[in-house]
Amino acid sequence: MTVSRVLRGGHLVRAPLQERVLAAVKKLNYRLNLSARALAGSGPSRVGLVYSNPSQAFLSELLTGALKECSKVGMQLTLTAETESKDRTTEIESLLSSGVQSFLLPSPACDAPDVLALLHEANARWVAISPANLELHRFSISAAHYDIAVQMTARLLELGHRQIGFIAGDPASKGGAERLRGHLDAMAAAGIERCPVEQGFFTFQSGLAATERMLTSHPECTAIVACNDDMAAAAISVAHRHRLDVPTDLTIVGFDDTPIASIVSPAITTARQPIAEMAQHAIRMLHAAAMMPAPDESKRTQTVLPCTLIERESSGPPRPQPLRLVVS
Repeated sequence: MTVSRVLRGGHLVRAPLQERVLAAVKKLNYRLNLSARALAGSGPSRVGLVYSNPSQAFLSELLTGALKECSKVGMQLTLTAETESKDRTTEIESLLSSGVQSFLLPSPACDAPDVLALLHEANARWVAISPANLELHRFSISAAHYDIAVQMTARLLELGHRQIGFIAGDPASKGGAERLRGHLDAMAAAGIERCPVEQGFFTFQSGLAATERMLTSHPECTAIVACNDDMAAAAISVAHRHRLDVPTDLTIVGFDDTPIASIVSPAITTARQPIAEMAQHAIRMLHAAAMMPAPDESKRTQTVLPCTLIERESSGPPRPQPLRLVVS
């Protein structure tokens, strides 16, 4: 039983004993047999990840964390196909009919009434990732979106920026809304009332369009805060198209610290959202709930993980002269 607990994640096993077990596992080159575990009646072993986030980078990080933790606790991950909202319930019904009873629900799927109604009816369990309404979920995990947005904007203000534009994320996203609220509150605390905002939807394409609108309507901006790294990378692309140097002419920052943030040139100053860690926490929640013979329905587990400001080359002090766009 002790070995089994260690191989399922180390719950209730002291650290020294875990180390001894893992050393033996490594020496013997032992591998879990997931099929045998399921046949032995160890409980539900499959998790459905309902994919609905438009950011490919976000999905990649989420998958990395979920797969890593599933391998530790002996669960298997199934990803729904990328579908329109109207087809989402069909995908979930298919998973339910195949025996899946545990689900990861990233925003905005975790806020969809049809999804929640279906899972309630099936008596399934799920973990919501960054939900808009915590009361609708027994299990949820979020990042401290508001706090890091305040910190990001405060850093830009410290650099000397006063004309800061914001490219918002999908209006249905709680995380995106919290980032915008944090930005606006930080600006208000500095006595700045004029805060240009353009609507984006977390995709690279929406970031291109929003940045073009921002630079055309608000050329006085010396910095742009994009609500995720995909849109920040798009903003850098638009700046280059207009022959603007980043950050000399225009500072551009993002959120999430997904791989694109360190690949583009210049590398993006961003706020690291612990996406992979959030997925790992979520899998542990689902595993613990699945192993309980009679879960307490009134008990709620709602976790918030901190974010970290990562400064790179895309941010700097504001330019001394007004911006002049070069239209190619």
